[in-house]
Amino acid sequence: MTRTDLQGCRILITGGSVGLGREMAEAALARGAEVAVIARDRARLAEIERLGARTFAGDATDAAFMAASVREAKPDVLILNAGAPLAMGPIDELDFVAFSSSWNTDVKAGLAGIQAAFHAPMTAGSRILLMSSGAAMVLSAAHIPNQSLYLSGGYVGAKYMLWFMAHNANAVAEKRGLGLHFQVLVPTQLMAGTELGRKVAAVYADLKGITPETYLESRYGPPLTPAHLGKQVADILSDPRYRSGVAYGLTAGEEPMGLDT
Repeated sequence: MTRTDLQGCRILITGGSVGLGREMAEAALARGAEVAVIARDRARLAEIERLGARTFAGDATDAAFMAASVREAKPDVLILNAGAPLAMGPIDELDFVAFSSSWNTDVKAGLAGIQAAFHAPMTAGSRILLMSSGAAMVLSAAHIPNQSLYLSGGYVGAKYMLWFMAHNANAVAEKRGLGLHFQVLVPTQLMAGTELGRKVAAVYADLKGITPETYLESRYGPPLTPAHLGKQVADILSDPRYRSGVAYGLTAGEEPMGLDT
């Protein structure tokens, strides 16, 4: 039976026409939400539009475009999911353009979205979710060797910065009494069902002389699929237990786990 626990909730998703963003959009639509999607590819937007989503064609790193989209969509929930393809390579080989690609897209789009929430403005009680990555935990999780992601360029720092930005935004919202709540979602596993996951798994598996499938299973166990992540995000939005926390880890076969408060 289709759940309708997001009935009438207005959700705006950046990077929502493909991959994780598309899965989040479909899961929210299935639960009765009014979904709007931001992306640059008009053909992919047409596909998600046929499923019932409203669409905005544009660049999520464009602050003026983001502010206009938020004003028009009037979302109760803004999910900042836009990100660049990962440029992989050792630090002695990546030029700064490649090294900073995640900063110039993921972080820039995150900043544009956060500022749109403040300035559009979104109404009191609204939530803004920033999509981070388990890579952001590398310096704080003892089970992740610091050098294990040495081919990831500026990606780790960019994803950690999004986490930090959510805390900064909460501090501003609280100081100004705006009633906005910023949260970070952290997929703790590499996902073979995404372009980024396949690329990273292939590179690190090749270094170990094993298949990507073996690499993912040995490192993460049961796979986290994009569809499962989409459902977990819908759970976070519909379950009051996840209303007040700041960061939640998303793992296959488990409920969202609080990472900080």
